[in-house]
Amino acid sequence: MEFKVRLLRNGGAVKMAKQDFDDTIGAVSTPPGEGALGIIRLSGNESIPAAEKIFRSSSGTRLSDFSPNTVHHGRIVDAEGRMVDDVMIACFRSPHSYTGEDMVEISAHGGMKILKTITGLLVKQGVRHAEPGEFTKRAFLNGKMDLAQAEAVLDLIRAKTESAHRQAVLQLQGAFSEKIRDLREGILGVCAVAEASIDFPEEELDIDPAAEVTKNLIPVIREIDGMIQGFRRGAILREGALVVIAGKPNVGKSSLLNALLERDRAIVSHLPGTTRDILEEELEIGGFLVRIVDTAGIRSDPDGVEKMGIERAKNYLTDAQLVLMVLDGSREPDGEDRKILESLKDKKIILVFNKSDLPAKTDPEKFSGIVPPLGAVCVSAKTSAGVSDLEEAIRKAIWDEGLPTDSAWLTRLRHKQALESARECFARAEEGLRKGLSMEFIAFDLRQGVDCLGEIIGEVYSEEILGRIFRDFCIGK
Repeated sequence: MEFKVRLLRNGGAVKMAKQDFDDTIGAVSTPPGEGALGIIRLSGNESIPAAEKIFRSSSGTRLSDFSPNTVHHGRIVDAEGRMVDDVMIACFRSPHSYTGEDMVEISAHGGMKILKTITGLLVKQGVRHAEPGEFTKRAFLNGKMDLAQAEAVLDLIRAKTESAHRQAVLQLQGAFSEKIRDLREGILGVCAVAEASIDFPEEELDIDPAAEVTKNLIPVIREIDGMIQGFRRGAILREGALVVIAGKPNVGKSSLLNALLERDRAIVSHLPGTTRDILEEELEIGGFLVRIVDTAGIRSDPDGVEKMGIERAKNYLTDAQLVLMVLDGSREPDGEDRKILESLKDKKIILVFNKSDLPAKTDPEKFSGIVPPLGAVCVSAKTSAGVSDLEEAIRKAIWDEGLPTDSAWLTRLRHKQALESARECFARAEEGLRKGLSMEFIAFDLRQGVDCLGEIIGEVYSEEILGRIFRDFCIGK
């Protein structure tokens, strides 16, 4: 391991790990299981020589003699020369590859036995099994992408909706990274003014350093504030909105979950208290991901097991971005309904009057004085009547202000925390200017803030940061 070190003005240092890749890695890059095709990737200086030892091309040409970035047909053979599989193989030469190194991709038939056998043959040629995310990690360390773009690779793989996919593509293209670079460039310009006044104290500058730093610092702080404030909505794009179904027992919460999912996910019974644990599912509404949760019915005198379910329900309600308060529209509301509503007065709520296939006995106006809901929807979980109206109400409740998907949003907690740290440094610098502190202190805070921004895109990083990021990747990516 080598370390690239950048000295700061205060004499400290930020260590930036730079790994020498002397070995060659390999892994199956397609999901486990049986499929038509399976892909094995290699990356490193010995990728082509290692693959060449077990590959026989149909044309008789050696793998190392093929033109870069071309695909060829042939077969994989074992140590005795027996055919293992009929394959297509692609070669990529450094630096024109995903990782920036020499790479080989073998497209074999997708049986696990075949892929395991080919991988074993490559290991015998000195190839090391890749760690999770190691291909993308090498791509970052070799300058093929910055750290935010590397994280976007994982978001792209995991995207479940159109909006999440579009956001991942934008970030992979560098739209979010460009915002961070613009912020860093702005602060580096401020740093230059501050440090000029330190390095040349006896020179007569054409500007007032303190005034110039303040003038350029305030807009950056405001820009960071706006990005941080948008995190909640940006996170919805990536992780989905948490929508919790709540209400007393036997009002049809589980039936409503099944109706929204269009399949029988929850056990339904006429007996109260059937649902005693949490059921969480995902669905797409209006192009956005919704994590919808069915909870145990809330009542005052539960038994031991049911009580545990109710406590879990209350925990989910605390974190919910939207609550679907389900009431039995065929019955008059009672004290339990009102008590639950009272406990949700600080939440965004849609009143859902279920059992609309039966004669209605509930007036939505009776609840407006308890807690102002975002809307009231009558549905029949039994017949699915009104479910589409409920989906539209959910969409409006969560994305009422609109959420443009043609620009990059702050979607990751790591980025938010780095921005908050940078903002704290810049605010401290601005306060120091107002108090008339020496410019050395101001420059120190500015540089610290620049480094915090650098952590987002990988201008400043450590093995610990990389370990946290890439451990969530699948092996082979």
